[in-house]
Amino acid sequence: MYGYVVPDKSALKVGDYVLYRAFYCGMCCQTGVLYGNLPRFTTNYDFAFFSALLHDYAAQNVVIEEHGCILNPKKKAILQPNPLLEKLAAANILLSYQKADDGVIDGDGVKYRIVRRALRKPFRAAKRAYPEIYAAMEKAYSQQRKVEKSQVASIDRAADPFATLLKTLPELILGVQTDDNLKGLCYNIGKFVYLADALDDITEDFKHKRYNPFLAAFGGFTDRKSFIALHKDELSFCFNGILTRTRDCFNGLRFSQSYTLLRNIVFFGLPAKVNELLQSEKKLKNPRV
Repeated sequence: MYGYVVPDKSALKVGDYVLYRAFYCGMCCQTGVLYGNLPRFTTNYDFAFFSALLHDYAAQNVVIEEHGCILNPKKKAILQPNPLLEKLAAANILLSYQKADDGVIDGDGVKYRIVRRALRKPFRAAKRAYPEIYAAMEKAYSQQRKVEKSQVASIDRAADPFATLLKTLPELILGVQTDDNLKGLCYNIGKFVYLADALDDITEDFKHKRYNPFLAAFGGFTDRKSFIALHKDELSFCFNGILTRTRDCFNGLRFSQSYTLLRNIVFFGLPAKVNELLQSEKKLKNPRV
């Protein structure tokens, strides 16, 4: 599931909501232009955040226009195509394919086989266009599979391959050396996403005997509610540490066009998602922003 890096709608200004949706819809439309309409289903809120972040960091000229699209004819604000958006769309296709491939390897059933087949042609196109991004993702997923195959009991080590991938992704997409605070921010966002996904999937992972860093570290699983209640202090400490480092890195950066939107996500959206994960007795529903 994608959708852990989202704003807190209750604290989101109207202008920031429009801007956020413009980045999301821009990613969707750009994916459709480059790879066809079917791969547009890979558009997700986490990459909408990265789009806002990298457009701001790179001082990329952002052009937003109102119009409809094939999926929704109602007029809305949409980020218009630009070279950075093209790379972001390609990176999302590559990452989505790798996730589907990983799901097939884990024996997650027909769903991931269908997704992988649907993305095969777009994946090959994105791989040809940006081989350096593909190489970084392939390396990260290879390391991730080794970690999981070894049943590593360290939560930090388990999350490191994916976190490191997101740390390196901005330089690969932007083509320039990036600030240590941006690297640190992306590393901790990657760590957050990996561990949030692991906690969200813990019941299914236990049922299907798949690797899960929390099961490997704590063991003794009976059901989600009891497991979280028993280890709530450790889980809260883990996620709060990630959020603190994320905020510190964010505060070390300078922003212009998307500051209040990005701050909402980092300071309010992520903690709200942690609370939702720790309080939910079942897998979270896909968010709607």
